[in-house]
Amino acid sequence: MKLDVADVAFHQRLGRLIERLDNRQFWNALIDLLRGAVQFDNWVSMVFSPTLKPRLIAASPSDAACDTLFEGYLNNVYLLDPYYQFSLGQISPGVYRLDEVAPDQFRETEYFRRYFSVNVLEDEVQFLAPLPGGETVSLSLGSRRHISAADVGTLYLYGTWILPLMRRAVRPTDGQPDRNDRVAAEVEWRARFEHALHERASTRLTAREVEVSLMILAGHSTKNIARLLGISPATAKVHRGNLYRKLDISSQAALFGLFVENVRQAP
Repeated sequence: MKLDVADVAFHQRLGRLIERLDNRQFWNALIDLLRGAVQFDNWVSMVFSPTLKPRLIAASPSDAACDTLFEGYLNNVYLLDPYYQFSLGQISPGVYRLDEVAPDQFRETEYFRRYFSVNVLEDEVQFLAPLPGGETVSLSLGSRRHISAADVGTLYLYGTWILPLMRRAVRPTDGQPDRNDRVAAEVEWRARFEHALHERASTRLTAREVEVSLMILAGHSTKNIARLLGISPATAKVHRGNLYRKLDISSQAALFGLFVENVRQAP
């Protein structure tokens, strides 16, 4: 059997990766291996939980401005992350492209403009591996450019053995918050946000209008909201119009401003 230099280098990196499976250098070794196969500009590994904030395991170095934005992400803005929302469902271990999991108008949202385009950049692929207890370990690869079909194909191929290793590499204490940290369950946050909307509204919002507000923030178009809620596009448009009128706003950007304000006031 004939091996070229590239094959030898790959197996050397794979060997280093397996050697580090039980220590914190695993993630750096995994990134070293992936950089030899595909192009990406940044990375982060986290554990998504249905009740707690995402727990950071490891990430690529970043400047202070990006660190501040990422702190904002971990302080409840993550609730608008399409990968986080996707992880809450019944998913299979796999490699998922951004366009597979994001709402149809995600790239037009304030979340995309203020957080995603700065922290992740232009495109993203994630390895997602469900864990016991409803949590999911994630490895995100961000890129300044569209990730090519060839690179995605390579990641799909590598995912067959990377995903089981990721599950093995996560330890119970990885990214666990300090016992004195105050973490918020999604249900609690939604209650706070709903309360903030009702406080702002000129007349009481309906439950459907609150639901529509969250879908707008996530990046769903009126047409997509109608499809997901099983209502007509005209009815969805009425709900959106009533929401904006009661809150005295005129855009998704203004609604996002209310969202961020509520996050900052969260206990």
